[in-house]
Amino acid sequence: MTFPITPVGDNPFAPGAWGYQYNPDQLIAGGLQLVTHNVMVMAGLLVRGTVIGRQTNFSLNVSHGTNTGNGTVGAITPGTTAQIGAYTLVATSATVFAVTDPEGVALPNATVGTPYVNPQINFTITAGGTAFAAGDSFTLTNSRTTGNFIACVKGASDGSNTPVAILADTVDATATPQMVGAYFMGEFNALAVTIDPSWTMADMSVALQPHGIHLKGPVPAADPVNPT
Repeated sequence: MTFPITPVGDNPFAPGAWGYQYNPDQLIAGGLQLVTHNVMVMAGLLVRGTVIGRQTNFSLNVSHGTNTGNGTVGAITPGTTAQIGAYTLVATSATVFAVTDPEGVALPNATVGTPYVNPQINFTITAGGTAFAAGDSFTLTNSRTTGNFIACVKGASDGSNTPVAILADTVDATATPQMVGAYFMGEFNALAVTIDPSWTMADMSVALQPHGIHLKGPVPAADPVNPT
C-alpha cells in the first residue's frame, strides 16, 4: 500500500477544508476469527476476494531390482484414481508382469511391449537385449507435492479445483508468480467474493465450508445478538 503524502512549503497558504469518505468493500462479513497466510499465486490478475485453490503436483519415479532382463519401463503417468505410494511390477514370465497397487491390491497384469492403461497408472514395459525372467521387478513410486495457488476453476485437474482460500489483496501474477496474503478461515460477504464462472455461488459456499470459510448473503449492520 502506498501512503499518499501532500507536500506543504514554508510560504503561507489559504485556509481550507478537505473531506474524505472511506467506503469499505465489506468483504469481511462476521466475527469469526480470521486466519491468514502468505501464498504464492502462479498466474493471472486476481482481485481481492477471489477464491483460489492449491495446485497439486505429482511425480513418478521408477526403480528396479537385480533383474536378469535389461528391459525398461517408460511412458509412466498417473491415472485419474492414482494412489500415493509404490506400485510393484513383478515378472511371472519373460513377457508378463503382475501389477500391485500401493495398498497391495492386484491390478490386471502387464504385457511387455504393450502400453498398460489403467485408471490408477499407465506405463509401457519395453524388452531389452536380454529377456526378462520370473522374479524381475520394477517399483513405480507416485509422490505428491502441494503449495502453489491459482484461481479456483471447478473443472481443473491439478488440485486447484478445490477452493481453500480467499485473496486478501489484489495481485498481478500475469508475468511472474507473486506472494500475497490470503484468508484461510472467516466469514465473508458473498456479494464481495469473486468466483470463476464454472461455479455457482451456492456450490462454492458448500465447497468452502469444510475449510472454515463461510459465505454470507446480504450483510446486516451487525451480527444478530443471541438472547440471554
